[in-house]
Amino acid sequence: MANALVVHAKRLPQSQKTLRAAQYVRMSTDYQQYSIENQALVIATYAELHKLTIVRTYRDEGESGLKIENRVGLTELVADVQSGRADFAHLLVFDVSRWGRFQDVDESAHYEFICRKAGVKVAYCAEQFDNDGSLLASIMKNIKRVMAAEFSRELSAKVFAGSIRLTRRGFKMGGPTAYALQRRLVDDQCRPKGILTVGQRKSLLTDHVKLCPGAPDQVEIVK
Repeated sequence: MANALVVHAKRLPQSQKTLRAAQYVRMSTDYQQYSIENQALVIATYAELHKLTIVRTYRDEGESGLKIENRVGLTELVADVQSGRADFAHLLVFDVSRWGRFQDVDESAHYEFICRKAGVKVAYCAEQFDNDGSLLASIMKNIKRVMAAEFSRELSAKVFAGSIRLTRRGFKMGGPTAYALQRRLVDDQCRPKGILTVGQRKSLLTDHVKLCPGAPDQVEIVK
């Protein structure tokens, strides 16, 4: 259980495909360092309770759930299922939102339909309903998809408003640093903590970055 992302492809013969399962795990940002492990632990528990063996893992790390672009794991999963290469009969997913927080709620339903059409049953291991095709399951999945999309919209609005507020206070919000400028790290009281070199990032959420004059020779050229 502690090594939930390790697959066991050799444990079951190919003929027992009905007992073989794949898992799809996704985290949105690099800061959610334990997200995938937590998902895998819940999925492993579900697999053990239902006598399933996880033989394949599809994963997307640090990728936005708003679109499928750059999501290698989901793209590979869909390709394997559609081409008939899938050697499993079950797909285990942590919850409905792991497909993505698509603004068009039918998109996540589309990927589940692709699996179901190919004979792969999708199970949501952390949800409080069985994905059994019942009316209740259909209603709950649609509600969850709408909630996922709305969460993304609200989060985007909050992040945008926060970025505007910090920018108005003179903090740098990302992007390349212009010529003859450098990034100065400051604490929550705007007290200088040092200069960030190329590739360095602030490590504390309470810290901020301000621009200041860079190398004297570059400043002289600009002048």
